[in-house]
Amino acid sequence: MAFFTRRLARTDDSGMTLVEVLAAMLIFAIVSTGLVYTMLQTLTLTRDARARQVALNLASQEIDRALSISDYDKLLAETGSTASKTVNGDVFAVAVDTQWVSDPDVELKCGASPASGVLRYKRVNVEVTWENMREGTDPVRSDTVVVPGESINDPSLGTILVSVLNGDGEGRGGVTISATPSSVPNGAAVLAVTPMKTDAQGCSYILKVVPGNYDVTATQTGYVNLEHKSPARKEFVGVAAGASTAVSFQYDASASYKLKFAGTYSGEGASKIRLPKNLPTTFVSSYGATQFPSAGTGTTSTRQVFPLSSGYSVIAGAYADTAGPTGCLSPNAAAWSVENAAGEPVPGRVGFGAARGGTSVDVDVPMGVVKITGVSSSETITITSKAKEGDDPGCTVDLTYDYGSGLDIGTGTVYLAVPYGTWSFSTGVGRVTPLTTGHKHGSAIEIAPEPAE
Repeated sequence: MAFFTRRLARTDDSGMTLVEVLAAMLIFAIVSTGLVYTMLQTLTLTRDARARQVALNLASQEIDRALSISDYDKLLAETGSTASKTVNGDVFAVAVDTQWVSDPDVELKCGASPASGVLRYKRVNVEVTWENMREGTDPVRSDTVVVPGESINDPSLGTILVSVLNGDGEGRGGVTISATPSSVPNGAAVLAVTPMKTDAQGCSYILKVVPGNYDVTATQTGYVNLEHKSPARKEFVGVAAGASTAVSFQYDASASYKLKFAGTYSGEGASKIRLPKNLPTTFVSSYGATQFPSAGTGTTSTRQVFPLSSGYSVIAGAYADTAGPTGCLSPNAAAWSVENAAGEPVPGRVGFGAARGGTSVDVDVPMGVVKITGVSSSETITITSKAKEGDDPGCTVDLTYDYGSGLDIGTGTVYLAVPYGTWSFSTGVGRVTPLTTGHKHGSAIEIAPEPAE
């Protein structure tokens, strides 16, 4: 200020210097920038407040509309819908999510009450967002509970509440649901109305069902259940008058496991390895073990399985972790105790993979490899399980695997992938040479796994 006062006090007409002009312009620019930023922030906050007020009105309108619906068929169809609305040039997205509940204060999957499961209320959640929302701005949400204007559960009929979960334990929408009288119907009748597909929460509601026994089925192309089969079916679902029965499926788009048997082996004859014609493949998860039949003598195949985020161990052979005469631990390398490079006892190496529904994963399935020489073109090669030897955890089931005949005609040498365990070879022990870890015990050969990394 003193500077400008001195300038005004001058009596000469020399004017301001260039430096003074530049300084004045800089000060003006700084002040102007602050003013412009403040104005822009004010406009943004004003616009956001206006948009939020419009969003609140839209949410209230949607709640009022939901409260006015008395047709339960329309109520069932509300979940997962999103509508676009334009107000004052701004585009708003109004999302509606609904869920049947037996008690409005308790979160229950598909309305399945532990006590009665009777559908009495429908919870409605409305969420409104808009274009160009400020970062960190929360959507506008509004909730209510709707009591249908007409009876949902006829006292003389029943209800089937169906829940479909994917591999992650979340609801799977769009799955076709059906219910037909069981082979012992006990009064069951053909449904008068086709059930709706599962909603976004994986729920479907079969209403006003004649009491009796029903087979409830979930069907979707490319989907499998925990048993890796499609469709998923629950038989003899009992429905009583005035009550609800809950049915739950784990059903999801299958995951593709692309298997390469003896995939960890790269030594002599790796490109010529042959598998038994009748070798099963075992998938092991936290839900237990499932065996798939042979897919041929080639070293590659693809299996469609239920997707689990925890994945599967893949074992070549008929693994069965069962006490008594049906147990067979030998094919599972993890059941062995083998030494690593440091001489420490560790489990054997097992093939493992994890894939979500609709995706694929490559899995190398470790196996032993042997070379057999002096084989005629007409000779059939088989291996037969023997009593455990060495570190073999054992197999109490008599197994025989058939490699067929006509192997590498003219060479007299064949390369075979062999499940872990103790085996006798039909071609004679003298002509068998293990190319992976193997130990001869008289007339039998113990095929051992590689140590886990």
